[in-house]
Amino acid sequence: MSLWKVVVSSGLVLVLVLHFSTLPTKAGPGKASKDQEFKYKLDPSWPKNQSIFTGQVYCVGVDDKNGDIYVGQRGTDGQPVIVFGTTGELKRVFKNDSSPISKIHGMRMHYNETDKSSRIWLTDLGDDLSGHTVKRFSPTGKLELVLGTPNQAGTALKPNYQFDQVADLAISDNGEVYVVDGDGGVNNRLLKLDKDFHLKWHIGSIGNSSSQFHIPHSVELDSFGRVWVADRMNGRIQAFDVDNGTFLGQWTSCFQDGQPYSVRLSADKSHFVVAQLNQDKILLIEAPQKSGDIGDCNVKGQIEVTKGSKPHLVAVSQSEGAIYAAELGSHTCQKFVRKLIIPSG
Repeated sequence: MSLWKVVVSSGLVLVLVLHFSTLPTKAGPGKASKDQEFKYKLDPSWPKNQSIFTGQVYCVGVDDKNGDIYVGQRGTDGQPVIVFGTTGELKRVFKNDSSPISKIHGMRMHYNETDKSSRIWLTDLGDDLSGHTVKRFSPTGKLELVLGTPNQAGTALKPNYQFDQVADLAISDNGEVYVVDGDGGVNNRLLKLDKDFHLKWHIGSIGNSSSQFHIPHSVELDSFGRVWVADRMNGRIQAFDVDNGTFLGQWTSCFQDGQPYSVRLSADKSHFVVAQLNQDKILLIEAPQKSGDIGDCNVKGQIEVTKGSKPHLVAVSQSEGAIYAAELGSHTCQKFVRKLIIPSG
């Protein structure tokens, strides 16, 4: 089989085919088998209106239940969140007068099976009246919940949370929330909150030893009881036990040429999608398919974007398998669609 590499440059998509071996998995919709592999290619038609972005694009979230793609920007038009359809059509925007957001950074979508509704969660880094918080909004932009103490950076966990440049979050199927805090502030920690937002455990301090961080920038959950953190300035990804925060291992060899900014699982769970902002590329790293030892870091492919695009955080559509990349340099969000390849022979 062949390793694939997508290069996006000046509106052209080049596909390079190298040696590649996939993980054997059960075939089915969105699944790879031992006789299949996936490529990603740029969808140049998404979104349909690039001019709607008026600043750096920081984050993106996918609501698979409703076919909505939420994109977060720090623009000049008072529209911090723009919502598109899967084919790129503009659906709606959040306006800052009704959805107070200072400096948007991380984003997640979560579908509540109990009330059959989607919610958008985001992190706000700002120093004004709404900053240093994690927020939950309705699909139309109504602010429903705030975690943290607005406009008060700090380290406190009781009686109220204090964050400092809170970076990203992940949410389990049963509503537990994992938060990485912070993106350059006084905190360098990972917190687990239960479904009622009470603290379960937290780990971290600044440093480069196991369970320490230097800008924990992105967080992801897998199906084997692990939580993964992109430890940006330390140039590594660390893995921990979701139950108690026990350190399980780390990957460093994949990041000798650039820091990991994002960590998200692919739709088929076979690989992690890791943005390297300063290298203008997105790595595809093999995901362990069993619990326990995470093994060595194994890059299976990459997507290179136009020089200066600076991919920051990414999201993955569970229904399409597509990757959406928020880019600081190009002031846009790009979509890379999955292409199924069945090698001959």
